[in-house]
Amino acid sequence: MRAADMLQVREINQLSELAALRDMWSRLLRATPRYSFFQTLEWLEAAWPHYPQQRLRAVVVERDGEIIGIVPFCVRTEQRRIGAVRVLTYPLDDWSTFYGPISAEPVVVMKAALKHIQATPHDWEFIDLRYVDQSAAEYSTIGETFRELGCRFFVRPRMEVRFCSMAEGWEPYVESRSRNWRRQMRRDIEVLEKAGPVELLRYRPEAGGTGRDARTVEIYEICEQIATKSWQAEAESQSTLSSPRVRDLLLEFHCRAAALGMLDTNILTVAGQPVAFNYNYVADGRTYGLRAGFDPTAEMEHCGRILLYKMLENSFARGDEEYSFGPGRQAYKDRFATEMRYAYTFRSYSTATVKSRVLQWREWIADSLYSEKDLIEKSLVD
Repeated sequence: MRAADMLQVREINQLSELAALRDMWSRLLRATPRYSFFQTLEWLEAAWPHYPQQRLRAVVVERDGEIIGIVPFCVRTEQRRIGAVRVLTYPLDDWSTFYGPISAEPVVVMKAALKHIQATPHDWEFIDLRYVDQSAAEYSTIGETFRELGCRFFVRPRMEVRFCSMAEGWEPYVESRSRNWRRQMRRDIEVLEKAGPVELLRYRPEAGGTGRDARTVEIYEICEQIATKSWQAEAESQSTLSSPRVRDLLLEFHCRAAALGMLDTNILTVAGQPVAFNYNYVADGRTYGLRAGFDPTAEMEHCGRILLYKMLENSFARGDEEYSFGPGRQAYKDRFATEMRYAYTFRSYSTATVKSRVLQWREWIADSLYSEKDLIEKSLVD
């Protein structure tokens, strides 16, 4: 590891200035361990206008004049019981589960970025890094750096993230499932086949173009039509593909992911009729499940489950690395998943404001009142 005193750190506060680093960002991204679509500059550019109350604080770390990493922080205003508070965090807003430095050297870059944030004026009440993969190289570095800086911090799991690893092949995977699971899959497929041919339509375009061609838009519209009929369309969160609150933003993500070769959409048809969709992003063989739904009016029982089964079978055949089910502890995920990892949150409070001191005091009280198990349960987000 090169000496820390050879690093230069600067901060960018305008998205237009980051755009000038597009080629460098892209190169750094491809070298970033387990990078995702959500870490692309294109995703940030699409999402940023929809969150006008954020202030960009992107930390750029250089060594001998060469950029070795970028950490896209932001300061956003959130509501708490004590009122509005300013939080320094990643700009992910729960669209995904994991986030971190754009760098082949995340440990070095994260340490430099946190030191910079602490050394510059605190325009935040607390730091809340909510999406730290427990297996990430920088996981330990965050706590070590806070300690080195003399900052009290709190660390807890925030999300349970289940995965289907594809390292062992399809047949061993199927054999690793329960006998009841295997029997149920066969039975469900047989029931669907009585209504007509059961087919998987998978759309994973190569990189290039604008991502706004007719076929790409058509695929989104098919998924959206199914989503309109799904139970998620009536859910309080209003976050499915057809929900007015997020529809335009999701369509923009769709086009940008397609242009980057990072779009992965799956549609199950029965007798030629689309009945279920599974909507994902993909990066270097790692697929992230964003949304899914089925059409209950089609009366095709368990079609969503069979789509997942066929999609995973196809992923194994393609040589994919893994499928992420996203956050949550739904029972069906356990039946398909092979492993679970936590997304951790690291919180550290400023001492500059009354609000930050009150928030830190409340965290101390919670630590003393609740067991570790209860604290984890209270902090988990589904």
